[in-house]
Amino acid sequence: MSLRPLFPLLLFVFLACGNENEKIQTASITGRWELFKGFRNQKETETLQGVFFHFGSDGKMTTNLPVGADAPTDFELKKNEIHQKSPQPVVYRIQSATDSTLVLAMEMRGVQFEMQLMKALPPTETLPQDSLSQPSDSLSR
Repeated sequence: MSLRPLFPLLLFVFLACGNENEKIQTASITGRWELFKGFRNQKETETLQGVFFHFGSDGKMTTNLPVGADAPTDFELKKNEIHQKSPQPVVYRIQSATDSTLVLAMEMRGVQFEMQLMKALPPTETLPQDSLSQPSDSLSR
């Protein structure tokens, strides 16, 4: 029996798997990410509430997660991992990444953590108030 008929199917499966890894590699993580759901050993936990990450385009990151340094720290994106280059290095595995969500997993002291993050919207500028929007009695002063 010839394997030729299976070749297109195998090629499709191989390319589909390769594309998924590439998406995670090239997904932009630059910006501020805020936790919306956290898990400790596969159970939802409130202890991660308020956690954020900020990844700069300059290769620096900050987080309020109590690991590594408190100051901006170098990081490197390698395939589906973020390597935090602090005195005690930390590796975050990228479980999934889109333009608005980022799911990171890590292990700390034998405990598994998963952080589901949403991209924070950039602060909006406040526009100066239009003088015409003032109440009419303020114009008569």
